[in-house]
Amino acid sequence: MASLSLYRKWRSQTFDELVGQEHVVQTLRNAIVEERVAHAYLFTGPRGVGKTSVARLLAKAVNCLAVERAARPCGACAMCQEIAEGRAVDVIEMDAASNTSVEDARALISGVMTRPTRGRYRVYIIDEAHMLSTAAFNALLKTLEEPPDHAIFVLATTEVHKVPATILSRCQRFTFTRHGVASTAAHLRRVAASEGLTLEPGAAEAIARAATGSLRDALGVLEQLASFTSGHISVAQVQSLLGMTSAAEVAALIEALLDGDAGAALRAVNGVADQGADLRQFTRDLVERLRSLLVLLAADDLALADIGDDEREVMAAWAQRAETGRVLQWIKIFSALDYQLRTTPYGQLPLELAVVEALVGQPPQPAALATRPRAEGDGAPAGQGAAVVRRAVSPVRAAAPPPLATPPAARPAPPAEAAPAAPASTPPDPSMRGPRSPLDAAAPAAPASTPPATPEPEPPAAAAQAGAAAASDLSAPLPASSPAVPPGRSPEAAAAANADFSLLELVEAHWEEIKRDVRPRSPTVQALLHSVRPIDVEGNTVVLLAASPFHKENLEKAQNRRIVEEVMKRHVGVAVALRCTIEARTESRDLRSQIREARKDDLVRAAMNIFEAHIVDIEPPEA
Repeated sequence: MASLSLYRKWRSQTFDELVGQEHVVQTLRNAIVEERVAHAYLFTGPRGVGKTSVARLLAKAVNCLAVERAARPCGACAMCQEIAEGRAVDVIEMDAASNTSVEDARALISGVMTRPTRGRYRVYIIDEAHMLSTAAFNALLKTLEEPPDHAIFVLATTEVHKVPATILSRCQRFTFTRHGVASTAAHLRRVAASEGLTLEPGAAEAIARAATGSLRDALGVLEQLASFTSGHISVAQVQSLLGMTSAAEVAALIEALLDGDAGAALRAVNGVADQGADLRQFTRDLVERLRSLLVLLAADDLALADIGDDEREVMAAWAQRAETGRVLQWIKIFSALDYQLRTTPYGQLPLELAVVEALVGQPPQPAALATRPRAEGDGAPAGQGAAVVRRAVSPVRAAAPPPLATPPAARPAPPAEAAPAAPASTPPDPSMRGPRSPLDAAAPAAPASTPPATPEPEPPAAAAQAGAAAASDLSAPLPASSPAVPPGRSPEAAAAANADFSLLELVEAHWEEIKRDVRPRSPTVQALLHSVRPIDVEGNTVVLLAASPFHKENLEKAQNRRIVEEVMKRHVGVAVALRCTIEARTESRDLRSQIREARKDDLVRAAMNIFEAHIVDIEPPEA
């Protein structure tokens, strides 16, 4: 004969034995004592947290023969025993996953009018209620709203969002929460002691973390370990059975992150990979530990951090060395790895890249650029700073850019600066063709025999249209010897192109977050976004390259496009429109395409960040 599973053997028989869910227990107890039990309840929450157990406890309580209502269910009377053994005719359980049709619902309703045989109430427990069909839900509506006095309905579900609102409005709803690591570990130790098992320190916590809040899963793992071992359960056996990595390996990686030691961090990752351990589980353990550290840093509350007794001292030591911002960034990086590790053909490479990204972040700036002063008059010779910029940026010119998240029309314009005129007797320098930038003004001018030319007033229309910084710097008059600006290479065109590509870079930087935030509003739209990517910006319109006409047509539907535009606005800070295309545009060698190509260069980007500049023109390389 098969033995009874631990989770069935240790199912709570009274409210006092129930682990956790105090808010549900207190409300139901008060309702029983005051005889104000509702006719319909909806229990919702993750799997294995006690929804069906509480439904049976409620069935016991309303039919218990104990005189004191506060003691119900007593677990000892005949009615409590019958319900516990599953032979009570007045407690009807239906698995909605197997009985989804309207005929099943009608069969259930047909027996509702029958009076209870032995107890005071007939209790109908519908498990996995969200699996019922729409027709079955509609058939239950009237009965749920006005059942006979002797009938009580209890619906249990893990996916409450699939239950129609008409059903929700007819039920009292209780939300069950996940069990914490500490409470689960304590229950496991009680069960193990009663079953004659010995748990090594830390083993109960390891099982509790693997169960992720499900007490039923934790008891299932304990039962499996009882068959795997001879009575003594060690942490190593728990990790071996579940494919987990040891806490020491997770701790080693966190120590390396806190120390900023990329070598030690990569060695920890390779050590886990060499063991053949599940890298996804290792990453989940890492994120869970970092989450506890973040909560400890932000709230300074060990109970809220949900850590076991075996981790308290280690966590407290880490909290003294960690910074909230860094831990937050690490969690964002590592929590996005699950899908990549599941689908990658490159083994531990995604995890190694995430480790390096967590420690290095932005690429290091060139030494010559990093030492350049941010503005004139800050203590460094102006001529020396300008020479460094010309070597690093050439042949790209830089000027102060507007902030990425601010619309061009809203940016304030700084006062225009006069550009020194070249001496009349000196021939024009070929490297100075086109509009002069503020960086050129930083270089020492040659002795002039004539007074500098007076700058003309700045054109207000150009400043409002092309952006404040670009307009004010580009509006300075050209020297008399400078050649005219070629058609299509005007300062306004360069400023507009820079604004477009700044917005494009911002969208590309937040693209993964945009796709993630679209999911709560429409999983379908998120699936469509996986097959497109941003390739261009035209004014305030973001252009997406779609993989097929199907993706293009569905993304351009008004409702789907509006969802993406609203989420994108939250991330980039400005209202944008959306347009899809199927074929990538042929790159022409105009100013716009040259600026776009130049902005991808690491040195150019570093120069733009240091000098808070943008590109105003591209000069051909000198022969």
